[in-house]
Amino acid sequence: MLVAFSLTASVARAADPDFGGLQFNILSPDRNEKIGTTRFTVLRNNSTEEFKGETRYLDGERDSEDVRLDVKDERSSLKLDTYEHLFFNADGTLHMVDSLDAKSGVASCTSYTWGQMKVRKSQLDVPADSYAGASGLLMMVTNLRHGSREIRFHAFACAPGPEIFSVKASLPEQSEHWPFYSGDLFRLDMRPDLGALNFLIAPFLPTMDAWFSPADNWNYVGGEFDRYFRGPHVLTVLVPSH
Repeated sequence: MLVAFSLTASVARAADPDFGGLQFNILSPDRNEKIGTTRFTVLRNNSTEEFKGETRYLDGERDSEDVRLDVKDERSSLKLDTYEHLFFNADGTLHMVDSLDAKSGVASCTSYTWGQMKVRKSQLDVPADSYAGASGLLMMVTNLRHGSREIRFHAFACAPGPEIFSVKASLPEQSEHWPFYSGDLFRLDMRPDLGALNFLIAPFLPTMDAWFSPADNWNYVGGEFDRYFRGPHVLTVLVPSH
Protein backbone atom coordinates (compact mmCIF):
# COMPACT_ATOMS: atom_id res chain seq x y z
CA MET A 1 0.00 0.00 0.00
CA LEU A 2 0.89 2.58 -0.20
CA VAL A 3 2.75 7.31 -0.67
CA ALA A 4 6.17 16.47 -1.71
CA PHE A 5 4.35 19.09 -3.21
CA SER A 6 5.18 22.00 -5.56
CA LEU A 7 7.68 24.64 -4.41
CA THR A 8 9.21 22.42 -1.70
CA ALA A 9 8.72 18.94 -0.39
CA SER A 10 9.44 19.94 3.20
CA VAL A 11 7.24 18.78 6.05
CA ALA A 12 7.66 21.11 9.01
CA ARG A 13 7.69 19.21 12.27
CA ALA A 14 5.75 21.94 14.08
CA ALA A 15 2.77 21.37 11.77
CA ASP A 16 2.77 17.59 11.89
CA PRO A 17 -0.67 16.02 11.93
CA ASP A 18 -1.08 13.47 14.70
CA PHE A 19 -1.92 10.03 13.31
CA GLY A 20 -1.52 8.41 16.71
CA GLY A 21 -4.65 6.56 17.78
CA LEU A 22 -6.49 6.97 14.49
CA GLN A 23 -8.63 4.02 13.41
CA PHE A 24 -9.96 3.23 9.94
CA ASN A 25 -12.54 0.71 8.81
CA ILE A 26 -11.68 -1.27 5.69
CA LEU A 27 -14.52 -2.05 3.29
CA SER A 28 -14.78 -4.70 0.60
CA PRO A 29 -14.23 -3.76 -3.08
CA ASP A 30 -18.00 -3.64 -3.61
CA ARG A 31 -18.20 -1.33 -0.56
CA ASN A 32 -21.00 -3.35 0.99
CA GLU A 33 -19.32 -4.73 4.08
CA LYS A 34 -16.57 -4.13 6.61
CA ILE A 35 -13.68 -6.54 6.15
CA GLY A 36 -11.08 -5.18 8.58
CA THR A 37 -9.61 -2.29 10.57
CA THR A 38 -6.38 -0.28 10.61
CA ARG A 39 -4.92 1.48 13.67
CA PHE A 40 -1.98 3.89 13.72
CA THR A 41 0.43 4.58 16.54
CA VAL A 42 3.19 7.19 16.61
CA LEU A 43 6.46 7.02 18.54
CA ARG A 44 8.62 10.14 18.85
CA ASN A 45 12.03 11.05 20.23
CA ASN A 46 14.56 13.78 19.55
CA SER A 47 15.86 12.40 16.27
CA THR A 48 13.15 10.14 14.81
CA GLU A 49 9.43 9.73 14.42
CA GLU A 50 8.05 6.26 13.82
CA PHE A 51 4.63 5.49 12.38
CA LYS A 52 3.17 2.05 12.84
CA GLY A 53 0.08 0.79 11.09
CA GLU A 54 -1.56 -2.48 12.09
CA THR A 55 -4.28 -3.83 9.81
CA ARG A 56 -6.35 -6.88 10.68
CA TYR A 57 -8.83 -8.49 8.32
CA LEU A 58 -11.83 -10.50 9.45
CA ASP A 59 -10.61 -13.51 7.45
CA GLY A 60 -7.43 -13.68 9.59
CA GLU A 61 -5.03 -11.93 7.22
CA ARG A 62 -3.12 -8.91 8.51
CA ASP A 63 -0.59 -6.24 7.53
CA SER A 64 2.09 -4.58 9.64
CA GLU A 65 3.66 -1.32 8.46
CA ASP A 66 6.57 0.51 10.06
CA VAL A 67 7.83 3.87 8.76
CA ARG A 68 10.73 5.68 10.41
CA LEU A 69 11.35 9.36 9.67
CA ASP A 70 14.59 11.21 10.39
CA VAL A 71 14.36 14.54 12.24
CA LYS A 72 17.56 16.60 12.45
CA ASP A 73 16.16 19.66 14.24
CA GLU A 74 12.88 21.52 14.65
CA ARG A 75 13.41 23.59 11.51
CA SER A 76 14.34 20.72 9.26
CA SER A 77 12.01 18.59 7.19
CA LEU A 78 10.98 15.08 8.05
CA LYS A 79 12.76 12.69 5.70
CA LEU A 80 12.10 9.04 5.08
CA ASP A 81 14.63 6.85 6.84
CA THR A 82 13.30 3.29 6.62
CA TYR A 83 10.10 1.62 5.48
CA GLU A 84 8.92 -1.94 5.97
CA HIS A 85 5.53 -3.46 5.20
CA LEU A 86 4.75 -7.08 6.04
CA PHE A 87 1.71 -8.91 4.64
CA PHE A 88 0.56 -12.06 6.45
CA ASN A 89 -1.71 -14.90 5.34
CA ALA A 90 -4.64 -16.02 7.48
CA ASP A 91 -2.53 -18.84 8.98
CA GLY A 92 0.12 -16.35 10.14
CA THR A 93 2.70 -17.15 7.45
CA LEU A 94 4.33 -14.35 5.46
CA HIS A 95 2.90 -13.49 2.06
CA MET A 96 5.03 -10.47 1.15
CA VAL A 97 7.60 -8.07 2.61
CA ASP A 98 8.37 -4.65 1.09
CA SER A 99 11.32 -2.69 2.48
CA LEU A 100 13.43 0.38 1.76
CA ASP A 101 16.41 1.98 3.48
CA ALA A 102 16.29 5.52 2.08
CA LYS A 103 19.81 6.45 3.15
CA SER A 104 21.56 3.50 1.56
CA GLY A 105 19.05 3.08 -1.27
CA VAL A 106 18.80 -0.66 -0.62
CA ALA A 107 15.27 -1.90 -1.36
CA SER A 108 13.74 -5.34 -1.57
CA CYS A 109 10.42 -6.91 -2.48
CA THR A 110 9.97 -10.44 -1.16
CA SER A 111 7.10 -12.80 -1.90
CA TYR A 112 6.30 -16.26 -0.54
CA THR A 113 4.37 -18.72 -2.68
CA TRP A 114 3.85 -22.38 -1.80
CA GLY A 115 6.75 -22.24 0.60
CA GLN A 116 9.09 -20.71 -1.95
CA MET A 117 10.68 -17.31 -1.32
CA LYS A 118 11.38 -14.93 -4.21
CA VAL A 119 13.44 -11.82 -3.50
CA ARG A 120 13.74 -8.84 -5.86
CA LYS A 121 16.46 -6.51 -4.59
CA SER A 122 17.72 -3.20 -6.00
CA GLN A 123 20.02 -0.31 -5.22
CA LEU A 124 17.86 2.76 -5.81
CA ASP A 125 18.56 6.46 -6.18
CA VAL A 126 16.14 7.82 -3.55
CA PRO A 127 15.21 11.53 -4.05
CA ALA A 128 14.87 13.69 -0.95
CA ASP A 129 11.11 14.05 -1.53
CA SER A 130 10.48 10.29 -1.44
CA TYR A 131 7.82 8.78 0.83
CA ALA A 132 6.21 5.44 1.45
CA GLY A 133 3.13 4.27 3.30
CA ALA A 134 1.95 6.46 6.19
CA SER A 135 4.72 9.02 5.62
CA GLY A 136 3.04 9.94 2.32
CA LEU A 137 -0.25 10.68 4.05
CA LEU A 138 1.56 12.72 6.69
CA MET A 139 3.25 14.78 4.01
CA MET A 140 -0.01 15.38 2.11
CA VAL A 141 -1.94 16.59 5.16
CA THR A 142 0.85 18.93 6.25
CA ASN A 143 1.25 20.52 2.84
CA LEU A 144 -2.50 20.95 2.36
CA ARG A 145 -2.54 22.80 5.68
CA HIS A 146 0.17 25.07 4.27
CA GLY A 147 -1.98 25.92 1.25
CA SER A 148 -0.31 23.78 -1.42
CA ARG A 149 -2.57 22.94 -4.36
CA GLU A 150 -0.24 21.10 -6.74
CA ILE A 151 1.33 17.90 -5.48
CA ARG A 152 4.56 16.43 -6.82
CA PHE A 153 6.62 13.85 -4.97
CA HIS A 154 8.29 10.46 -5.31
CA ALA A 155 6.84 7.25 -3.95
CA PHE A 156 8.39 3.87 -3.27
CA ALA A 157 6.45 0.77 -4.30
CA CYS A 158 6.98 -2.86 -5.22
CA ALA A 159 5.60 -3.18 -8.73
CA PRO A 160 6.52 -6.01 -8.46
CA GLY A 161 10.21 -5.19 -7.96
CA PRO A 162 11.50 -2.13 -6.05
CA GLU A 163 10.67 1.13 -7.84
CA ILE A 164 10.67 4.87 -7.16
CA PHE A 165 7.88 6.64 -9.05
CA SER A 166 7.29 10.33 -9.68
CA VAL A 167 3.72 11.15 -8.65
CA LYS A 168 1.58 14.22 -9.24
CA ALA A 169 -1.91 15.40 -8.33
CA SER A 170 -3.77 18.70 -8.18
CA LEU A 171 -6.32 19.85 -5.64
CA PRO A 172 -9.70 20.24 -7.42
CA GLU A 173 -11.42 23.60 -7.56
CA GLN A 174 -14.60 22.19 -6.02
CA SER A 175 -15.23 19.94 -3.05
CA GLU A 176 -17.21 16.72 -3.39
CA HIS A 177 -19.49 14.56 -1.30
CA TRP A 178 -18.26 11.06 -0.49
CA PRO A 179 -20.95 8.59 0.61
CA PHE A 180 -18.72 7.08 3.29
CA TYR A 181 -17.85 10.23 5.25
CA SER A 182 -19.84 13.38 5.99
CA GLY A 183 -18.98 16.91 4.91
CA ASP A 184 -17.48 18.65 1.90
CA LEU A 185 -14.30 16.80 1.01
CA PHE A 186 -11.53 17.06 -1.55
CA ARG A 187 -10.31 14.02 -3.47
CA LEU A 188 -6.72 13.72 -4.64
CA ASP A 189 -6.27 11.26 -7.48
CA MET A 190 -2.62 10.23 -7.34
CA ARG A 191 -1.10 8.71 -10.45
CA PRO A 192 2.46 7.90 -11.50
CA ASP A 193 3.93 10.61 -13.72
CA LEU A 194 5.95 8.80 -16.38
CA GLY A 195 6.00 11.52 -19.00
CA ALA A 196 5.69 10.15 -22.52
CA LEU A 197 5.20 6.61 -21.15
CA ASN A 198 2.06 7.50 -19.16
CA PHE A 199 -0.32 6.17 -21.80
CA LEU A 200 1.42 2.79 -22.05
CA ILE A 201 2.60 2.01 -18.52
CA ALA A 202 0.63 4.06 -15.97
CA PRO A 203 -2.55 1.90 -16.16
CA PHE A 204 -0.55 -1.06 -14.80
CA LEU A 205 1.03 0.75 -11.82
CA PRO A 206 -0.30 1.34 -8.27
CA THR A 207 -2.68 4.28 -7.86
CA MET A 208 -4.49 5.82 -4.90
CA ASP A 209 -7.49 8.06 -4.30
CA ALA A 210 -7.26 9.97 -1.00
CA TRP A 211 -9.97 12.11 0.62
CA PHE A 212 -9.29 15.12 2.89
CA SER A 213 -11.57 17.27 5.03
CA PRO A 214 -10.90 21.06 4.94
CA ALA A 215 -13.38 21.51 7.82
CA ASP A 216 -11.18 19.24 9.96
CA ASN A 217 -7.86 20.96 9.26
CA TRP A 218 -7.34 18.92 6.08
CA ASN A 219 -7.13 15.61 7.90
CA TYR A 220 -7.07 12.43 5.83
CA VAL A 221 -10.45 10.67 6.15
CA GLY A 222 -10.09 7.71 3.80
CA GLY A 223 -9.22 6.45 0.37
CA GLU A 224 -9.15 3.66 -2.18
CA PHE A 225 -6.08 1.67 -3.17
CA ASP A 226 -4.75 -1.77 -4.04
CA ARG A 227 -3.56 -3.59 -0.94
CA TYR A 228 -0.38 -4.47 -2.85
CA PHE A 229 0.69 -4.70 -6.49
CA ARG A 230 -2.08 -6.48 -8.39
CA GLY A 231 -3.66 -7.31 -5.03
CA PRO A 232 -7.25 -6.77 -3.86
CA HIS A 233 -8.73 -3.30 -4.14
CA VAL A 234 -9.91 -1.94 -0.78
CA LEU A 235 -11.54 1.17 0.62
CA THR A 236 -10.62 2.67 4.00
CA VAL A 237 -12.73 5.12 6.01
CA LEU A 238 -11.80 7.06 9.16
CA VAL A 239 -13.75 6.17 12.30
CA PRO A 240 -14.69 9.56 13.86
CA SER A 241 -13.22 10.05 17.33
CA HIS A 242 -16.59 11.02 18.82
